[in-house]
Amino acid sequence: MSYPPLSAAGGSLAVAARPLRDGAVVTAAVALALLALYAVFLDQGHLLSPVLGKVATSANYLHEFAHDGRHLLGAPCH
Repeated sequence: MSYPPLSAAGGSLAVAARPLRDGAVVTAAVALALLALYAVFLDQGHLLSPVLGKVATSANYLHEFAHDGRHLLGAPCH
């Protein structure tokens, strides 16, 4: 990735902020991907329990929603 040359008119701040922004986007994407993997493979109602209370662990909404996808990917869930 090439960056435009630095200018004397303050262009260096925009160029220096670009790698920071890219790093923040990558970090957010990785965190979201890890949360999605946790929700699909390991969650047994714990992610929804602050919102739904005890019914979240007994109904297992996320587990049932991703149930067939787990088996398709070869992950055991029983």
